[in-house]
Amino acid sequence: MKTLELGTVPETLGALPETMKAVVIRKDREGDPMKAMQIEDVEIPELGAHDVLVLVMAAGVNFNGVWATRGTPVSVFKMHSEPMHIAGSDASGIVWKVGREVRRWKVGDEVIVHCNQSCGECPECNGLDPMACEQQKIWGYETSWGSFAQFTKVQAQQLLPKPKHLTWEEAASYGLTFFTAYRMLVGQAQVQAGDNVLVWGAAGGLGIFAVQICQLYGANPIAVVSTKDKAGLVNELGVKMVIERSQYNLKQPVPGDAVDVKRRLTEGRRFGAEIRRLTGGKDVDIVFEHVGADTFYTSVLVAKKFGKVVICGATSGYELDFDVRYLWMRQKSILGSHFANAYQAERANRLILEKKIRPVLDEVFPFAETALAHELMAQNKHKGKMVIRVQAPGSQASARGVAA
Repeated sequence: MKTLELGTVPETLGALPETMKAVVIRKDREGDPMKAMQIEDVEIPELGAHDVLVLVMAAGVNFNGVWATRGTPVSVFKMHSEPMHIAGSDASGIVWKVGREVRRWKVGDEVIVHCNQSCGECPECNGLDPMACEQQKIWGYETSWGSFAQFTKVQAQQLLPKPKHLTWEEAASYGLTFFTAYRMLVGQAQVQAGDNVLVWGAAGGLGIFAVQICQLYGANPIAVVSTKDKAGLVNELGVKMVIERSQYNLKQPVPGDAVDVKRRLTEGRRFGAEIRRLTGGKDVDIVFEHVGADTFYTSVLVAKKFGKVVICGATSGYELDFDVRYLWMRQKSILGSHFANAYQAERANRLILEKKIRPVLDEVFPFAETALAHELMAQNKHKGKMVIRVQAPGSQASARGVAA
């Protein structure tokens, strides 16, 4: 078999073509997704003893793919030695080949992939937390061979059973965002029943899971959405407290402009007043942060005394500022959080298997429009989760009127 047609599964399990199709980023074309991401025929990666080759049925779109194309905040080519980069940190698929030391998985197993890679041998991996491993990396971002290809190479410990009630596309939609949100709220912030939780970007990939986790644990999500049309999505998830962010000018002020500095504080206090109106006079116990520069000042401002701000990213900019007096005098905490370890991923996946949490899939794109999906994410023109159909049966026709 020289090539494998998109949208098909070979009749013989484990049969491999000579090459595979992949959406490739190269150093000399870093920039916006439409420029950086191009489909190429590449060699299929060789496996190590503890690796697994997965036939990718579908692949989820995440903001780290945008970072990879742009080369910011750091070029992916500074994080691994491969001459090309295949992005993609979410996948559903079929185990197609296993390394000689793999025992837990066999060819033909239907799986999803979590994106944490670690050495598995150090003390941190074996007693503390694999996220503390000196070799910890996010697959498909800090490593190559991500999910936007017909086959992907992963560590065996990255695999989880695919929920049987989900389609391939639905199963590819939740790993990175859900497991990240689970660690943030359950692991780091230790959300409890009755907590008021402010969720920025509540209609996005992270937010849709944050509000569901809050509801499952008996907490009260306050959903912040960027536009009025996105409020409908969180309403469908049962969220009653919704704030439209565009009604408040919370962005970082112009450096040195005292009037603009005062503007942000005034707007932040107005935003806090709306929170108290919705909650019946209460401030928030936890702020679920991932927006960064445009919101972090306000996050610290509106958290209650002894409240927590838990942050996993900064899509609007990673150089943050805030008034530290609101932090120390009111004894608030800022908690960093990064993806999840394998145990947390397994616990979270169990909630999907038990149908206690559901993914929200917004749109499925053909393989040829992988770059377009990332462009829409970069421009915040999406809601819920976008997924790329790879080998899953179904149309490979254009989703947005772009030639496939």
